[in-house]
Amino acid sequence: MSAGAAADRLPIDLGDGAVVRRYTTDDLDELWSTVESERERIGEWMPWVEATTSKEAQGDWLRSVIDRADTLDGSGIYVDGVFAGSVGLSWDPFRIAGEIGYWVRAAFEGRGLVTRAARAFTDVAFFDVGLNRVVIRAAVGNRRSRAVAERLGYRQEGIERGAGRGSGGFQDMVVYAMLAEEWRDVVR
Repeated sequence: MSAGAAADRLPIDLGDGAVVRRYTTDDLDELWSTVESERERIGEWMPWVEATTSKEAQGDWLRSVIDRADTLDGSGIYVDGVFAGSVGLSWDPFRIAGEIGYWVRAAFEGRGLVTRAARAFTDVAFFDVGLNRVVIRAAVGNRRSRAVAERLGYRQEGIERGAGRGSGGFQDMVVYAMLAEEWRDVVR
C-alpha cells in the first residue's frame, strides 16, 4: 500500500470511546494548554517540550505535520472528544523502518490508551505503510513508556547511551524493535 493509505486509516477506534485521529488546527488550544499544564511531567522525558515555549511555536509544529503524507506524527488520542495524549509514527523515505512515539496526559494514565494506540500504529506501519521494522525508544528510567513496548512484544535490542534528553539532562534510551514477520505472529 502507499504511504498515503496510512493516513486513510485514521481515525482508528480504540474502544471505550477512544480514538486516534489526525490533529486539525482546531486542536491547537487544547494541545497547548495540555503542554503548559503538564510541562514538568512530560518534559522529564520529551526533549521537544523545552523548545515549545509559546502557543505560536506549538501552532507552527501543528501546521507542519497536519497534512504530511510521509508521517503520522500529527495524531492525537481522544476519549469522548477530549484530548488524552499523542501518538506518532514516522518512517524513512524508503519505507524500511519507522518509529512510534507517544505521551499521555496524567488524567488518562493507566487506561491502556497508549498501548492500544501503539498497537494500532504498529498495524499501520506493517500492513499499510509496508515497513519491515518499527522501533520504540524510551528513557531507561521511564518505566511506564517502556512497559508499553514490552506489553506489545517488542524486543529490547540495547541501550543508546546519552541518546535522549529531558528536563533532567541527557539520558540513556532503551531501544525496542519489532519486525514485520514477528508482528504477524503476535497478531495471530
